[in-house]
Amino acid sequence: MDPRTKLLIALAFSVIAIVEKRLVALAILALLPLLVAFKLGLAQAWLRSLRLLVPMILVASLITLVAFGFEVALTVSLRLLALSSAFFLFFRTTLPEDLAGALVKMGVPYVFAFILTTAMEFIPVIQKKVAGIMDAQRSRGIPLEFGWRALPHYLALFIPVMASSFSLADELAMAMESRGFGRRGRSFYRDYKLGRKDWLALSLAAASLLLWALSL
Repeated sequence: MDPRTKLLIALAFSVIAIVEKRLVALAILALLPLLVAFKLGLAQAWLRSLRLLVPMILVASLITLVAFGFEVALTVSLRLLALSSAFFLFFRTTLPEDLAGALVKMGVPYVFAFILTTAMEFIPVIQKKVAGIMDAQRSRGIPLEFGWRALPHYLALFIPVMASSFSLADELAMAMESRGFGRRGRSFYRDYKLGRKDWLALSLAAASLLLWALSL
């Protein structure tokens, strides 16, 4: 599907997940992205992403449990799970350059679209550099495992990571300048057009949003 279609569906799904308060409906919303992930063969990647999401969800749930009670805590947990799973699917099935082209087609300024997609592309690059720096520092006898004992040694990680990030940003700026970034009349490799599948998916999303609004 066109990236704009997937983005609009993800936004509509997010609106329902944020506003919905019924536990049964939220449970269904949290289950839907999981079923889609299994259908697309992304179940293992989704489970790996949960290793980062579960601590965040648990902390939010514990705070809500203490402040408002069990039912509100369960609602918050299901809502966070549904939102994070939906956008996991969106970003796993949409290339950054396709997202940039689609956003520009929707009228978003190219500079903003470029910043957003560049940040998406550089996250895995920075992650690899962090892993490499941690391995290098460990080989020198510097403990960088997560925990309080390693806290005094984190400068040995942060300083090289920051220096590497500034170097990447400088190289990116020079590459952008050499390619005439910001010049008018920019063209794109791919022309984004909404097809029948896109209109059908958007119609189903709009109908679902309307039926949900009527059920409130």
